[in-house]
Amino acid sequence: MANVYALLLLLDVALVACALIDCWNADEDKIRVAPRGAWTFAILLVSPFAAIAWFVKGRPVPPVRLRERPVMIAPDDNPEFLASLSKR
Repeated sequence: MANVYALLLLLDVALVACALIDCWNADEDKIRVAPRGAWTFAILLVSPFAAIAWFVKGRPVPPVRLRERPVMIAPDDNPEFLASLSKR
């Protein structure tokens, strides 16, 4: 049973360390819900729950990159196609 507690303690320390490193590397202006100092205090004080809350609610949202698709042009609107017809 002691091994289970040691494993849970190790997981808790790893989660808190990851949350603190991620919190301090995040851009101050993009952190959600609370300022960085409040998140740090909460992560250290309310160990596993605040670290999970950081990853769910506090972490900055990464920008979504939209895939650029080629614009399809109808042949009668395509100047290259019309120019090739006039050359024929």
